Amino acid sequence: MISRSACALPAAALLAFGLPHGSAGAEPGTGLAGSSFIVGLGAGAGFAPTYEGSKRYEFVPVPAVSLSWNDTLVIDNTTARLTVIRTPWLQAGPLAAWRPGRQQDDDHRLKGLGDVDDAFDLGGFARIGFGGWSASVSARQDVIDSGGALVNLETGYQLPLSEALSLSVGADATWASDDYMSANFGVTRQQARRSKYDAFDAGAGFKNAGLSLGASYALNERWSLNAVTGYERLLGDAARSPIVKQGGTADQAYGFVTVTYRFGL
Repeated sequence: MISRSACALPAAALLAFGLPHGSAGAEPGTGLAGSSFIVGLGAGAGFAPTYEGSKRYEFVPVPAVSLSWNDTLVIDNTTARLTVIRTPWLQAGPLAAWRPGRQQDDDHRLKGLGDVDDAFDLGGFARIGFGGWSASVSARQDVIDSGGALVNLETGYQLPLSEALSLSVGADATWASDDYMSANFGVTRQQARRSKYDAFDAGAGFKNAGLSLGASYALNERWSLNAVTGYERLLGDAARSPIVKQGGTADQAYGFVTVTYRFGL
């Protein structure tokens, strides 16, 4: 099962995992040129907060699974993107994604707050890129429950240092709707009675912004070693929430190392 903490990583950070983001076609020199269907399988481990806003960290196993068909349908772990608009500098289309919730048992500081259900999102994305630089925006809305909506803004730059080694830097920010903020950072009167937190009404707004740094080293034509570390700062009502102020911290960090194998069909 894919870790909930790993699923919360910004897409800018996933660049360092060797996962496709926006473009996953076979490049010359990878041994995959001419393949219309590319599969990536990987595994790794690292650390991440036990929940969004936690000050306690946990060891996180990270399976990395990616699929790409003709650089048009791309699936990376829990998100699927279909490119229907393509120019030399623009890609855009619909997306679908599973969004992990939060379990009360994830951390004793969540006692009394109950669980936050998983969500299934539908939405769209657009990505522009020139050389090693790219920027993207995606919007998604939960369609099975009241998980709310998210708008992600991301930018990144990949710098090849040699034929085998490349570095990536990324920045991201996320806006969240009332429903998302209420579920993840709000405290109802009933929850306040069951927990140690005061009641709090969390409203829509930008909830976080962050930076990431990654590296990828090609061991050979198909195997690669990838690493990423990053920092996220909670903003607005997310940072003001008693779940964060009393039980956690607005400063969030993560770090992962993975090994990935890619092959064509």
